Amino acid sequence: MKKIYILAFVLFIFSNIQSQVEGTWILAPEAQALAVGPAAGDFSWWSNTADDVSIRACLFDDKFVFNADGSFANIQDGSTWLEGWQSGGDDACGTPIAPHDGSGSATWSYDAGANTITLSGVGAHLGLPKVVNGAEIGNPADAPASITYPVTFDGDRMTVDINFGPGFWHFVFVKDVSTNTVDIAKEALFSFFPNPANTSIQIQTEKILDQIIIRDIAGKVVMVKSNPITNDNIDVSSLSGGLYIIEARSGNKISVEKLTIN
Repeated sequence: MKKIYILAFVLFIFSNIQSQVEGTWILAPEAQALAVGPAAGDFSWWSNTADDVSIRACLFDDKFVFNADGSFANIQDGSTWLEGWQSGGDDACGTPIAPHDGSGSATWSYDAGANTITLSGVGAHLGLPKVVNGAEIGNPADAPASITYPVTFDGDRMTVDINFGPGFWHFVFVKDVSTNTVDIAKEALFSFFPNPANTSIQIQTEKILDQIIIRDIAGKVVMVKSNPITNDNIDVSSLSGGLYIIEARSGNKISVEKLTIN
């Protein structure tokens, strides 16, 4: 019975991580979606106004995309808000400048214990590209290889308060509902055997699946199989022994089960 409770808890945490992080986010179109001050929650140095949502529309329509396979993308549709340290001119809308133009590859991971999201990939960012751990960069060439953001969630709102040295930047994001339509399936989309497994598992399904994704219990993607079919074998010999979550995707449906590797 104890094992059943542990499994239920793991699947609950996993589903919660999925619903919280995965998907497409935009800056909340409201005052104080961007703010900065000497301490977390203190916005006395500067914050955007409601008018800035229109003035900086090229920033407020930027998309921050957390994909199911662990990849991350900044999508700016050809225009974003540029500051003088990037453009050499006045702060204004303009063509994104590398490496903060979304052209590089990047990944994301979520640490549920620490409540942090780490973006790995030069130029990948949340909010403003100048804000990194312990500093504000002043040259695009100084973009770090990764940034870790402390996050909190309230439904489909995500808040970041990141220490940049002399103070804290505050970013508020909301889910872009036009692109986030993933649902947890009420019925299992697949089964597999053996479980526990040693070197491989065999997928059984009557559905057309888009992906099989295997994650560790922290939610990190460790393996992806695209377009699996029934009786498909997945080699898991490279995985260390322990508990994993195996996820099937079909359209906008997700189904998850536990997988134990001996």
